[in-house]
Amino acid sequence: MQKEGSNPISKLLALIGPGLFLIGYNIGTGSVTTMASAGSRWGMSLTWTVVLSCLFTFIAILTFGKYTLVTGDTILYAIKKHLPFGRLIGIFILCTLSLAEIAGIAGLMAIMVDLLQEWIKYGTGYQGEWTKFVLTTSLSVIVFFMMWSGSYQYLEKLLSILVAVMGVCFVATTFLVVPKWREIIAGLLPSIPKEQGASLIVAGMAGTTFSSAIFYCRSIIIKAKGWGLREEKQAWFDAFVSVVSMFILSIAIMICAAGTLYVINKPVEEAVDMVRTLEPLAGKFAISLFIIGVLGAGLSSLIPTALIAPWLISDYTNTKIDPKSKINRIFVIICIIICLSGPYISVKPVMLMIVTMALLAVIVPVSTISITILLNQKQMGEHKNSALMNVACIGAIIFSVAMSYYGVISLTEFIREKFG
Repeated sequence: MQKEGSNPISKLLALIGPGLFLIGYNIGTGSVTTMASAGSRWGMSLTWTVVLSCLFTFIAILTFGKYTLVTGDTILYAIKKHLPFGRLIGIFILCTLSLAEIAGIAGLMAIMVDLLQEWIKYGTGYQGEWTKFVLTTSLSVIVFFMMWSGSYQYLEKLLSILVAVMGVCFVATTFLVVPKWREIIAGLLPSIPKEQGASLIVAGMAGTTFSSAIFYCRSIIIKAKGWGLREEKQAWFDAFVSVVSMFILSIAIMICAAGTLYVINKPVEEAVDMVRTLEPLAGKFAISLFIIGVLGAGLSSLIPTALIAPWLISDYTNTKIDPKSKINRIFVIICIIICLSGPYISVKPVMLMIVTMALLAVIVPVSTISITILLNQKQMGEHKNSALMNVACIGAIIFSVAMSYYGVISLTEFIREKFG
């Protein structure tokens, strides 16, 4: 375990540090896109999705972390080792999460390039296909050198500051455009708009928060830090801080979109539409502020997203994570190829991110069911799930199945419409 500093600020950062990884991974371009899309279309009527997603994310983070704290095993390895057909289930989770994250990389790069093009157009008036090519190549080269050398750890602090600035601006803007409390409270009643595409966005909202990827990452990080039962209270507080932060930022983005784009009936269709969510606070400076923040969020999300696949392979095989291993290098090359092609995919960047988030929601039930079974097996000893925790896990399973259903239906409709 890392040593804590002597001053209160250092101790606080040491206490909440691991949760900051989850925030940095989860609150990125995908969250901004899905929450802004929902708020711009239906105001605060989907508040319930954010509340339930964060609640069950907290439960999942606790349970995935608890298993590793007690047994010392990461979750994919435990699934392979202890569950019937565990090898097949583990490979299914590994492959589907990796595919979803690959699609996420394409969406992240497409949105960053799209917004930077608009920024250049806004500042210089110039617009051309060469701009997209130069921006795509430049960002891909930056990502390549950061991942190949491992120097992204030093850049992470700067990116976190940029994301934090954007997050503070979203929270500040909510006080300027906050809807009536009656609308927010009404949005706590679960319902889905009957408009086309509503189910896809609902599934995307759930997928961007209640995501299997962060649950497995949580387990992997806890093992890498060498945490055990002595750190159980610290792990609980860490999970609480990270999920509360996710909730505040997610709901703030939705409120900003509901208070700006929804009132003028301007749903988010293109990446640049999201800029208007900060106009009440920043005025003409909103485009610069938003793009800087989203660029930071995109890069800070893109790198851990690209690392998900090799991390999951290490989890499944019960081996240490080696950034310079052959498998890591292969995934770096795959990531760069996707980065280069992402902005040229025919699907709109905003829609691509929503589809990716919905795909993440589709595979959550397998994870929630698996962890519930593991927490009730003999290897947990006296730390088996209590009756109350089993009720919470069943609630998470029911919610994940519902979101998976909406995800499957909406993705099927999307594929039929796009390629049928």
